Amino acid sequence: MADQENNRTETTGGRGARVAADVMTTSPRTCSRFSRVIEAVMIFKDEDCGMVPVVEEGKPIGVVTDRDVALALGSFDNLVDRPVADIMTTRVVSVGPQTPLTDAAAMFVQEAVRRLLVVDSDGQLLGVIGWKDVGDELPKRVVGQVVSSIVEEPSSS
Repeated sequence: MADQENNRTETTGGRGARVAADVMTTSPRTCSRFSRVIEAVMIFKDEDCGMVPVVEEGKPIGVVTDRDVALALGSFDNLVDRPVADIMTTRVVSVGPQTPLTDAAAMFVQEAVRRLLVVDSDGQLLGVIGWKDVGDELPKRVVGQVVSSIVEEPSSS
């Protein structure tokens, strides 16, 4: 989500341990389960990202990734016109905005995902954290564990 760098938040002001809200990309573009695959692909292109949260009433119900699209190419005729619900990953891995970055890094390893959704206490989507977002915030050893787990067991989110 390179184009959304300006949407990063700064909540700790440099004091104490940094949290998810400090590095997340805020207000990511989303789609609904009824959005067409081409819409998600256009978001990938426009936002320079590889994942789009699928939301219902502001709450994530899944994600559609560039990997989901690639894997679906051989399964569907006219994939671009299919709803994202046909190919999305329904497993949502999320953290709260005040989750310490060390805990977020552990979630990347534990869940073997490349991105985490940040949700508030009501389950509303606030932002997205990519594993690269925590890279500069954590010891190199921890970053190495995160990268190794993602490369060894890539999942689609």
